[in-house]
Amino acid sequence: MAITCPRCGAGYDVTLFQFGHRLRCDCGVWVDLARGHVSAGPAMKKEGAQMEEEIGKVTHYFGKIRIAGVEITRGTLRVGDTIHVHGHTSDFTAKIDSMQIDGEAVEEATVGQNVGFPVPEHAREHDAVFKVVE
Repeated sequence: MAITCPRCGAGYDVTLFQFGHRLRCDCGVWVDLARGHVSAGPAMKKEGAQMEEEIGKVTHYFGKIRIAGVEITRGTLRVGDTIHVHGHTSDFTAKIDSMQIDGEAVEEATVGQNVGFPVPEHAREHDAVFKVVE
């Protein structure tokens, strides 16, 4: 028996959902056997007004200056966008007021670039970074 992702239709074997576990589809939606195939994890909000798309991962956090280094793996990130950082112990939202690549201010970062920007809380390596989309 296969469970399909409601967003992209990808199929997953039921044995992947042992003991109530869920998994993240490649499209960013949390697929969960117990909750009717999809759960409202950080990739999809319940109210439906805002969606989040995973755009990258935190690669480094500079604690003294509160800057997160992020590798962009999907899409683009622009000044003015709102992000959601989510990890095992991190969970916060921030608006991008400024960002830099190799010490130079930029307005946009695309796939493959490493960008740094100020964050209000401590971010940890491997935390997922989501772009909040209206």
